[in-house]
Amino acid sequence: MKTHSLHISDLRPFFGDNQEMGKDNIEQYLRVKTGIEKTEYMLNNLVKKGILERTGRGKYSIGLNRKNYAPPLENQIKGIYGLIYEEKPLLECCVWRTSIVNEFTLHQPGRFAQMVEIERDGLEPVFDLLRDNYPNVYLSPSDELLDRYIPYQNDAIIIIPLTSEAPTQMIDGVRTVTIEKLLVDLICEPKLYETFQGSELNYIFKEVFEKYPINKDKMFRYARRRKRKDKVENFIKISLEKED
Repeated sequence: MKTHSLHISDLRPFFGDNQEMGKDNIEQYLRVKTGIEKTEYMLNNLVKKGILERTGRGKYSIGLNRKNYAPPLENQIKGIYGLIYEEKPLLECCVWRTSIVNEFTLHQPGRFAQMVEIERDGLEPVFDLLRDNYPNVYLSPSDELLDRYIPYQNDAIIIIPLTSEAPTQMIDGVRTVTIEKLLVDLICEPKLYETFQGSELNYIFKEVFEKYPINKDKMFRYARRRKRKDKVENFIKISLEKED
């Protein structure tokens, strides 16, 4: 059987009642099914086609033909990242605009912020750099600023520390968030992302889990880095069990 002829229907009997299977078991199945000894490329190809989905490190589930999450990147976000990379190329940086959350929300906010996450040693230099080139730039804003000023400015630039080993991805030459990072951050920073809290956050999580494959190992590993693993696990359990 050729690699491209494998379909979900071929894998369902193998998975049986198991929601997840380990990499070693799947590769052994592929070797028997196809007669091909080296199956890592085949496994990656099945993930790329949506036939399998990665659910964690070395763990897979039957695919739902869902694509991995790739947030849209607007020109100003690209410009901000390009400026930082040009002037401070060695700094770890992640940029995104809060408008990307609108894909998953019930209510659509009208004002957004541009998030710039930088390793701690680069916070002040990047603040000075962006302040010289853009209006409404804030470094780790206080609760008062978040309450009284920033909500009334569209596209304010908010600079905050980037957690080490945060799960990010490169899209069109820009380092930005993964879906796992986005979900954890929304839980960990309720004041910063106040627009998306309460029942809205429950709705966001349900929408995300329905639309995109989620690597739970990656998500919980990042939550642990942020010292919020239990909080994230409990929120996911409660929000996904709630009835609409």
